[in-house]
Formats: sequence, C-alpha cells, structure tokens
Amino acid sequence: MANKRADPTTQLDVDTAILSYLLHSSTLTLLRHAPASPPNPTLPASARKLELPLQMVDSFLTLFHTAHPSAHPSPPLHLRLFLLRFTALFTLRHFSCASTPSPAAFSALRRTHAARAAAFLAQHDPLSGCDVAAYERDACASERPVRTSEHLTPASERLTPQLSLLDTLPLFVDLAARAAAVYGDAPTQQWRGLAGRYMAAAAVEAYLVGGAEGPGALREAFAWGPEGGAEGEEGWERERAEGVRMLVPPEGVGLREWLREVERERVSVRGVEEDVRGFLGGLLSAGEVPVLVRVEKEGLGEWGREIWGSGGGFGE
Repeated sequence: MANKRADPTTQLDVDTAILSYLLHSSTLTLLRHAPASPPNPTLPASARKLELPLQMVDSFLTLFHTAHPSAHPSPPLHLRLFLLRFTALFTLRHFSCASTPSPAAFSALRRTHAARAAAFLAQHDPLSGCDVAAYERDACASERPVRTSEHLTPASERLTPQLSLLDTLPLFVDLAARAAAVYGDAPTQQWRGLAGRYMAAAAVEAYLVGGAEGPGALREAFAWGPEGGAEGEEGWERERAEGVRMLVPPEGVGLREWLREVERERVSVRGVEEDVRGFLGGLLSAGEVPVLVRVEKEGLGEWGREIWGSGGGFGE
C-alpha cells in the first residue's frame, strides 16, 4: 500500500484543533478539580489525575512543534497556552507536583520578577505617602507563623506553599495583559479591584507565611501599574494607595497582629484564591469554544457533516 500523508495545511488545522481542545479541557479540569490548600505539600493520590492532562499537553506540544516547526499559532491559541500555564501554577501552587518549577526554573522566574520590579520602582514608589515605619522596625519579627496541619485556617497558620502569591502575581498581570491584547478590552474597575486584592493578599502571605521582614515584600507586591499618562493610571494609583494603607497597622498595634486581622476580616488569601479561580474560568469562557469541545458536547450533527463533507479543515 502506498504511503499517504495528509495535506500539510489540513494537518496543521487538525493538529491546531487538537491542541486547542487539550488546552481548554486541561484548564477546565484544573479549575474544577484542583484541591484547595492542603494539610501537607504532597498532592493527594486522588488528585494525581490532574497531572495527566498537563502531561498530555506537554507531549502533544512536542509533536506539534516537530510536525510544524515554522507554524505560528494564533494569538488566541497562545493565550490558551498561557492561561493553562498560569492555571496550573496557581491552582497547584500548594503542592509539590509535575507543574512545580524546578529549582533552576524557579530561580530564573524570581530573577525575572525582581528585574521587572526594580525597573518599575526606579520610576515609582508605591509606598510614597504611607507610614511604613512598622515594616522598617519590623517590631514583630520575632513572631514566626504557626505551622499546622489544619488547612481550613487563615493564611498566617498554613504551611508554606511551593509557590507564593508574590511569585505568581507577575504572571497574573501578564495573563490579563495578553487577554486584553487578544480581546481588545481595557482593564475594568472590577479587574483592578481583583488585582489590588491579589497584591494585598500576596503581601500578607509573604509576611505571615513566608516570614518576610522589612518593607521590601510590601513594595514589590504593589510594584504594578501602567506607564505615565497611560489609560487607567489614576485608577491603579488609587488601588495601590488603598491597598498599602490597609496593610499599615494603627499606632500601637503589632505588624503581624494587624496583618492577621486584615487576613481574617478584609483580604483572606483563601478568598482571593477563589476570586482568581473565578476570573480564570471567565477568561476560559470568553474565547471561542474549540471545535472539538463542541463536537464532544453536541456531536457532529448537520454542522459536522457539512464540515467533513466539504473536505474543510479545522480552524482556530
């Protein structure tokens, strides 16, 4: 029998449809089934199945790049890939698992984030006008977060995560910027509010769980905003100022004592995690549903028979 190969254009369309399907379904699986913060950093056996979709995506990406070395996936497909990357890091950040960056990758990630923050802070001081003497003194530095196996507790009493919110914050902002570029939407006040809570929760976690001292982590957490004169700059400045003021303890109140109260009453790490999951789910739903997802849900029907009968390929 003679060897037959698919038309390269048709094969690229088919492979793109498969990749789009894998990215969408893997992201949805993580959002639906990734467990909340754990009693220990080992991914439960019942949740190990969450690693399988990620491994499938990795394997298919290798095949995709081998088969189509010069292909340039569309911006929506790039966005789906980045969405899955962030969702995996964020939802599994409490666990040591396949999605946890290697020590070398983690060090590179931190260097990249530190360089970005330094460039921003060279032009802006998010702590300007706020009295952060409590952070300078770090009056409660001798207090160390209480470690416990009970996961339904405030952030101040949880095990140190594999990745902190401060580590994932730059990727969250990058994801939102990529989505805005694809969909042509400017950041809304609702999104800025979520970003502000994310920054505040990242700072709270850094001090209460990570044991940060001094104002450095606070400054890094709020080192975000558009360039001078850009649309939405005033809203960002307001979010930053309100967030920093919320984390400054009243006179006579210890730093960590105050941060524990903020975590309990105003910005809980668990609450922010749930809100971010909601944002990720909305972002997943915002794009066009992949062809194979529609086929999986609805069957081929007349629409499918028309596609196959015309000999057309799958598009993004």
